[in-house]
Amino acid sequence: MSTPDRPRTLTEAAVVQIGRGPTGTALARQLLPTLAPGTRYVVIDRDPDAPHLAFGTPEPTHLINTRAAKSSLNPADPDECLRWMTAHAARAGVPVPEFPARRWFGRYVADMFDAAVERARTAGVLVDVVRADAVRVVPGAGTAHRVECAGGFAVEAPRVVLCLGMQAQSDPFPGIVGAAGYFADPWRLPELPPRARVAVLGTRLTAIDVFLTLAARGHEGPILLASRSGRLPRLRGSEDVAPVPHVEACMGAAFAAGTLRLADFGRALMADIEAASATPPDWREVRDCGPTTAARLAAELAEVDAGADRGWQRVVNGASPTLLPAWQLLADEDRAVFFAEWLTPLLVHGAPIPPATARRVLAAMESGLLRVTGGLAAVRKAGDAFVVHAGGADHEADVVINATGAGTGPDALRREPLLAQLLDTGRLTVHPHGGVRIDVATFEALGPQGAPIRGLHVIGDLTRGAVLVTNDVLALSFQAALAATAMGAEREAGVPIS
Repeated sequence: MSTPDRPRTLTEAAVVQIGRGPTGTALARQLLPTLAPGTRYVVIDRDPDAPHLAFGTPEPTHLINTRAAKSSLNPADPDECLRWMTAHAARAGVPVPEFPARRWFGRYVADMFDAAVERARTAGVLVDVVRADAVRVVPGAGTAHRVECAGGFAVEAPRVVLCLGMQAQSDPFPGIVGAAGYFADPWRLPELPPRARVAVLGTRLTAIDVFLTLAARGHEGPILLASRSGRLPRLRGSEDVAPVPHVEACMGAAFAAGTLRLADFGRALMADIEAASATPPDWREVRDCGPTTAARLAAELAEVDAGADRGWQRVVNGASPTLLPAWQLLADEDRAVFFAEWLTPLLVHGAPIPPATARRVLAAMESGLLRVTGGLAAVRKAGDAFVVHAGGADHEADVVINATGAGTGPDALRREPLLAQLLDTGRLTVHPHGGVRIDVATFEALGPQGAPIRGLHVIGDLTRGAVLVTNDVLALSFQAALAATAMGAEREAGVPIS
């Protein structure tokens, strides 16, 4: 592991990267090889040698939701992650995991970062990896930005890149914040009374990980997963790709016209799914099929185990590369409609879970330990317990856990002091659809008047409103490559980076 440098004040660097989780690692691997010997590159992180958030979990049943063969952080080497997992499994004397544990993926990320730093240092690039908490980014001398950290460390550079990763979600029911038995951070759960009645707010990936944590601890009390939709993620099936001629034709017309309508893209996607499916889907069910039941989950698991053709998933795989350009071409009103009406179906179908995870969930549902419900409307404290109103009924709970996923709204962003400072000073502005506004061509932040803040770049989860897909390893790696390319193009045009 790379050893963090002792914090000190540097007068200047070429690039300052804040954060070194998967997004930061992907960026460093793309950008470091382009720098000349003698260039100084500073990476600031609270704990540079620790896996981050979801990838720090020690629970072996917490799996990433993509196969190792599809989880490389290097777009030029798609088999890299699988090779690393194969070697790591051989050293551990265990089978190669198809869907690696999150902690294994965290180790892969750390190893790839360390290797990138070592290669850069060997090539003469001056890389400082600093353990510090960045709290301010302010104008420096000339066109530079000054990054200030708690504890006194500071550095100026013409390029600063925010790679902060997922932010904690804001509390959906502020009235219970601070109440005994309410836990806002699903990744730092204390030991709970084994028979406690637990309500988990959320039904997607984070909520499922909370259930897996409780199950691994041998929790015996009833567990309720509750959200507005009550829909669990679909299951990860084949990675096969179906042709998408209707989507391609739609995108060709959109590029020619310079705009895209959501209805047109939706019709094209549905046409390709129908063409790839033996039985046409019930589109009303796709949009709103109600909470996931044990019977529905069992049927899908049997379908995946049998290797049944899932035309919709093959089309989703085939259409994924079009999502970024499609999102850029959509009118603002169509983006708003998408978030209001289609975001949940996208997340349910586009971020599926491994079959092994589904088996654990199904077993708990069939045993009565786990219930899943929709219609989450309110949570209040009532004496020593909580009352969760969902599915038209009241459910009592001793413990409530917020597992609603990554935070991208203004309140969630302001929980991070650095982001709060940047928002307060107008160096970042909130995107209406989540995260912060950026110039997608350069990944530079946009100020209050819409002009780029030159040299202040943002990649990763903070760009959700601008690029839509930020929770996928391949998408983040591609984003890092685009950002590094843009920075390289500006350097060639005479904008200093070294």
